[in-house]
Amino acid sequence: FLLRLSYTLDNNVLTTEQRQFYEDNGYLLIKKLVSDEDIERFRKEFVRICKREVKPPGAMIMKNESLRSQYGQSEKVVNKVQDFQEDKELFRYCTLPEV
Repeated sequence: FLLRLSYTLDNNVLTTEQRQFYEDNGYLLIKKLVSDEDIERFRKEFVRICKREVKPPGAMIMKNESLRSQYGQSEKVVNKVQDFQEDKELFRYCTLPEV
C-alpha cells in the first residue's frame, strides 16, 4: 500500500516508523539527540527565566495553576515558555544542527 505522510520529508533522516509516529502523534522523541551538557545548560536557563532572574523581551511564561498546591512557585508549575527568541542561550537550542 502507499504510505501517505504529510508532515515529514522522505530524505533518509528519519525511519519510516519515526515518520509514521510523528504523523500519528504530532511529536517524535529521539533520545540523546542533544548532549547532556547542552540539555543541562538549557534547563538552567529555563529555570532562570521561570524565576525571572532573566527577562527576555516578549517572553511569555505559561503556568499550570493546578500544580501550584503541589509545587508552589517553583519552575515545576511552568508548562511553557514562548517567544523566547531574545534569550540567546535558550534560543541556541533551536539553532542546533541536530534539531
